[in-house]
This record gives sequence, structure tokens and C-alpha cells, in this order.
Amino acid sequence: MNRRWVDASNLDTRNADGDPWAVDYGAHPLLDPRFVNRRSRLGRFFQQMYIRIRDDDEAYRDEIRRMLNPPLREDGGGRGTAELCQYLTAAETYVRDLLALLPASSRDHVRPDAKISACNDLRTLMSFLFSPEYPRIRFEAQRKLYLAKLLLDVDHSRHIQHGPKHKAYFERLLREGLWEHALDTNAVEVGFNIDEDGESIRYNLRPKPGQERFEFKSIFLEKAVDTRKIALDVLYYNCRFKRTVVPISYEIVDGSHRVIERKRWDATGRGSGGSILSKMIRKGINNPNDMRDILGAMFIVHDEDAIDDLLTLLDSVFGNPISWQDVTDTLVDTRDKRRLDLQSGRGYRVYKGNLGILHPPDLPGGLPYRFHVEVQIYALEGFLRTVHGAHDASHLALKLRQFLHGIVPVVFPRSIYGEDWLRLPKK
Repeated sequence: MNRRWVDASNLDTRNADGDPWAVDYGAHPLLDPRFVNRRSRLGRFFQQMYIRIRDDDEAYRDEIRRMLNPPLREDGGGRGTAELCQYLTAAETYVRDLLALLPASSRDHVRPDAKISACNDLRTLMSFLFSPEYPRIRFEAQRKLYLAKLLLDVDHSRHIQHGPKHKAYFERLLREGLWEHALDTNAVEVGFNIDEDGESIRYNLRPKPGQERFEFKSIFLEKAVDTRKIALDVLYYNCRFKRTVVPISYEIVDGSHRVIERKRWDATGRGSGGSILSKMIRKGINNPNDMRDILGAMFIVHDEDAIDDLLTLLDSVFGNPISWQDVTDTLVDTRDKRRLDLQSGRGYRVYKGNLGILHPPDLPGGLPYRFHVEVQIYALEGFLRTVHGAHDASHLALKLRQFLHGIVPVVFPRSIYGEDWLRLPKK
């Protein structure tokens, strides 16, 4: 993330009630600082589990085996304490990476207690959880346990496990149904600046001094669909699996916006769940299978007519209009923001929807099944809004709002860390 993101002075909260600290813990009750003190069956079950494992080493090992392995395994299950430790370590890494994004003056105030940071033992963390003396230590233990649980859920999601396979299938269909019709590729550099109205973007193909610049690798293709031949310049295309450890970002290098691949979270093994975890927290999602944008594809074309042509071409590859779900089109109707992120900026113009792809059955004689790819299509002017440093719809401003308004109040609640440890703007 960019260091400029820590300056929130010009950002309005997008929360309906105007208070970014007003957190609804309905989806994530174990991030509620009052979880232990509230009367609930879930809390009672947790306490019963702790009593069961507190003084019984065999019961403790059995509890971990049941957590990590399928029931009814004759061998008792192969994953145990060492594997659980990896998830607790990953949870600590996630919190540490969030700390690094905060203003330097605020980090030490919310840095986890050393006892919690160093502890990767379930039983010990639960002892802190049910210790009434220190509310902050109790919350930090509770938070670490729950973040590890969410990361475990991510790993256990079939939807996410199949992500790389689905991405490869989607790109194969594009390769055989779209890119094989490519006739030429060209490097295109666009110069652009924000207009006097503070929203529109003016751009030209010969960058001028003082303009921001963006470099595209344009693909020109022609394909016959029904009774006509469609000729289209695709200025940019990218498909990503949300669990990647090198997510795409756009940064200014020597005055030019370039695509930068950079590791966002520390990760080991199959990849990081950090970006998935963040979205689950800020969106109130407690089941990773409910996330429709595990796979995402982005296209940039010249104008709105070209968007229509691209949609026709995608229809020829993937199916028909009933394959689209949850479509938002702020190009046709700027008020159509029902399914956009609450933190989306003013003037954000995109065609966005979940495209259902039928995948062949995994077993002979089975039925095909559908997975979804979140497709975003931009006209050039609308995309340049998202990379211009001064535009409210810029990607950097969006990520800052998501972090400050969607993550920080949940992970670092002021009921634990104080009213004034970080000031967030209100409307």
C-alpha cells in the first residue's frame, strides 16, 4: 500500500450513519470485544471446550485433530498442533501487516501485547480469553483465535481450493474463443489530466509535459458474430485469483502509471489469505464460499460502444445474458451503485457483474457446475479516473477508505484502545 494512504483528512465516510466506528458484529461475533461477557450459547460452548481441554492433554490434542481433520477417519487424522500453529502465526502476521499501514504515531498504541504475539498455542490463548482481569489481552487473544479460524475456513473452502483450476479454464475459453482472433498488438501510451469540473478526465495519445501517463498493450481483434464482424481494441486485460500473493496494483513510476506486481501479505505454502480475510471482515462475510469475486477479470476498451461490442464477444464465448448476475452499470445510470462497495468514490464509472461459467463435471456422468468470475469493464476515460491521483474514484482512495473505515474499527475497536487513538472523518 502507498504511504500517502495514511492521510485520511479529505475522505468522507461512506457509512450510512456517518460513524465509521459503529460496527455491526452480527457476522463476526468473536471480533466483538463484549463476546465473552454476553450471554450466548456460542460463548457457553467455547467455555465448555476450554474446560474440557484445560487440564487434559489428550483431550486437547483430540480437540485440535477434530478441528483440522474429517470425522470418522480410522487413523484419527493426520493434521494436528503443528498445522494449527501455522494458522495462528498467519493471524499474527495479518495483524502486524495492518499495523504497518497505520500512521506511525498510532501503531504503538494498538500493537498487540507481547504475550499474545508470541503465543501460538490454542489452549493458552483460550486461557487469556476467559481471564477477566485484562480486557485488552482478552480481546487480542480472542481476535487472534478468530482470525486463525477464518484463515482455516479459507483453506477448507472448496470454492477457493478450485480457484486456480477455474481461472485456468476461464482463460482457456478466452484464449480459444477471443484471443485467437487477435490480429495485432500495439504499445499505447496515454497522457491524461483531470478536467476543471474535478470529475471528467481529458486524455490524448501524445502525452504532454505535466500530464500523468499510462502505458497499455493493446490487442486488436476481429471476430464474426452472427451476421456481423466485430473489430475491437482491447487496451488492457487481466485475470486474477484473489488469493494471489502478488496482487496487481497501479503506482506512479517516473510520472507514469505502471502495473506493479507486489507481495501484499507475508505468506507461505499455497498463498496468502490476507486479501480474502480483509474482505470477509469489512463486508460482514463469515463464509468464504459466499464470496463471488474469488476470480476477477478486468477489460479496458476505448468507449461505451466498444463495451457493447466486448459484451457481445463475451456472450459468444461463455453463453448468453442469463449467465450474468448482480450487474451494476454506472455508465448507463450513474445512480446504479446498489452493489458497489460502500467506499466507492464519486464518479466511479464501470460495467460490473458476476459472469457464471459452466464447468464440465468432475466425475463421469455428473452434471456441469457453475462458478463465477467478477468481470469489470471500463471505458478508457472511466478507467483513467481510477488511476488519477486527485480523483475521488481513484483506486488508492478506495483502498484507503476500505482500510480505514472497513477494517480498522473492527480489528482495533475504540472500546479497547480508547476513543482518540485514531481520528476518522465523519460526514
